[in-house]
Amino acid sequence: MAGRVALVTCVHHKPWLAMSTLVTTLVQDHQDVDLHTVFNVGGGGPRRPGYAEYYDLASKCGINTQLSPHDDRVHDVCRVNRPGVFEYEYENDHALDSGAWYKFIRDGHWRSYDYVLFAGEGTLFSRPTSLSGMLAFAQQRDAHFIASGHEKRRLPKDLFLRYSTRHDHPTPIDRLHERMIREVFRIFCRDDAFQRVFDAWESSFSPETQDHVPDIPPRSWLARRIRTSIGRRWGASYLAGERELAWPTRMLQRAPLTMDYMASRFDLWRQGASGVREPEEPVVVVNGVVTRLADVVTTESVHGVRFHRVDGPEWFGCATIHVMSRPFLERLSTKLETFEMYDVLDLPFAGTALEIVWGMMPAWLGVDKWFTDGFHRVRKSFVTYVREDYPAEMASYVNRYHRGVVAVASEGDYLKVRAYRRGLERLSEQLPAEYF
Repeated sequence: MAGRVALVTCVHHKPWLAMSTLVTTLVQDHQDVDLHTVFNVGGGGPRRPGYAEYYDLASKCGINTQLSPHDDRVHDVCRVNRPGVFEYEYENDHALDSGAWYKFIRDGHWRSYDYVLFAGEGTLFSRPTSLSGMLAFAQQRDAHFIASGHEKRRLPKDLFLRYSTRHDHPTPIDRLHERMIREVFRIFCRDDAFQRVFDAWESSFSPETQDHVPDIPPRSWLARRIRTSIGRRWGASYLAGERELAWPTRMLQRAPLTMDYMASRFDLWRQGASGVREPEEPVVVVNGVVTRLADVVTTESVHGVRFHRVDGPEWFGCATIHVMSRPFLERLSTKLETFEMYDVLDLPFAGTALEIVWGMMPAWLGVDKWFTDGFHRVRKSFVTYVREDYPAEMASYVNRYHRGVVAVASEGDYLKVRAYRRGLERLSEQLPAEYF
């Protein structure tokens, strides 16, 4: 038994992102989990003493582009009708999702759970067995820290520490951003154990990104090429109106997404599917190139969910999506308090370096670092790097990852559940009216 489990979701500004996360959560084959929703409220502009220099420069050089205004509609779509649902409000700030996790940890909401999953809005469980697989793996392998491998990345130390000024003509706010990156690391290096991990971070390699997600359709070279070409040529259908595309072009643009929906509806009609079956030789995208998974890492599989261990402190998971055990959180909480590391929450641009810090935590706290393909925070295409976290594209990913389990369509800024597998009738009671 996994014990008590919490899923903590940071929600802020786009209804369809929160909806996609909740739909893939509620179709998991393991439902014994409490749902904690953290609403990051505000536009990211709290007036803190540590932000004074930022505001002075922002009026001249522009604001932190990672910040965005809160959308009150996300409250409505997150009100799930089932036991074990909790809500919190934190002030949106430069620490981004990482800041929400630190505040949740600081407030001790994790203490009654054996495992806590931290995932931002737009994070998809990439299989119906993702949650059960991760919990079973954590127990079987005594894993205390599992990161999402959907954008598993490493950056050379000297490159990252010149995050802004390595470009031509850096602005004063770029220089501030870079100083704050170094300040975050300086705060964590108050602990000699973290300093040793930081010192072990090398610069003797090139930047690398591996995209570990299930190998879902389309799989043929031709189908992948067509889909990639459409995305590269016309981008997201959500923006089609702004670009004034003719209706035949819009139909072509949406054709792959419509096919994903119809394929899931067809498998639901057959009542014989339970998610997409993956090939014996799955692939992974490395620096934009489709590559055989077996040529990149050696994986272990539990309930169809893949995992692999990484030793290097420089590897981290983008979007700060992690599974952590209670013993791990106890060690982390003690360190954060002992060395007053919550000071990072008062730094502008803190979220940039905090994303890297998560990857260093396993080595710092003495546990193995695992990556999984059980999550996918949809952001940009792994191959074309075209942004695709828009409503229709998010629905497409839900339909491909959960083909024959649920069929989802987009409607404006919302996702709509059009059909679901027998046994999931509870969705019509648990999900708010906006989903139907």
